[in-house]
Amino acid sequence: MPITFNGNGTVTGLAVGGLPDGTVDGDTLASGVSRILAVSEALKKDTFSTQSESFVDITGLSVTMTPASTSSKFLVTYNVIFSPRDQHYSGGIRCVKVVGGTTTDDIYVGNASGNRVRCSNFAFSDNGAPSYDAMQTQSGSFLHSPNTTSAVTFKMQCTLFGPYGWANDVFVNRTNTYQDTTYFGSPVSSIVVTELASLVL
Repeated sequence: MPITFNGNGTVTGLAVGGLPDGTVDGDTLASGVSRILAVSEALKKDTFSTQSESFVDITGLSVTMTPASTSSKFLVTYNVIFSPRDQHYSGGIRCVKVVGGTTTDDIYVGNASGNRVRCSNFAFSDNGAPSYDAMQTQSGSFLHSPNTTSAVTFKMQCTLFGPYGWANDVFVNRTNTYQDTTYFGSPVSSIVVTELASLVL
């Protein structure tokens, strides 16, 4: 197919890779372009519960990656099927970062506000027993720059908001009333981490 120079400034008939090396340089491309370096995912298909009134790890919902450089950015996306027990209880989840054994818990939480617990998401259950519709999808997505070349772990945690005076639970991938019938589902939670390199040209 012949190469045609059109009057509107376009060129047709040029094959992919048809330009010689050096034809397109850094000035031709937009600066700040990002490319994907790596992607890692954790799927949690079983259930989890806790009565802790402080944040604890949700087993199976963590991803560890080693940045290619200190300028790497990480896009973190999570979906957690979360449920406080029925009859008007509440709980929260958050995403934390661990580098070299040190946990950083403020990478994706709200501002301090009185006695309210800083978290990524929180939920109330219905004030009824049993509360069949208390299972909720809690999700989030954010960009984080760890500024390290050490291994970085992103993981999900949850807690019971309280105290309530007696033991209660918050749940992942189930509800308090979780019968073995076709009225109930068996859902999945996930966390996906994508490493991005910024190409400043």
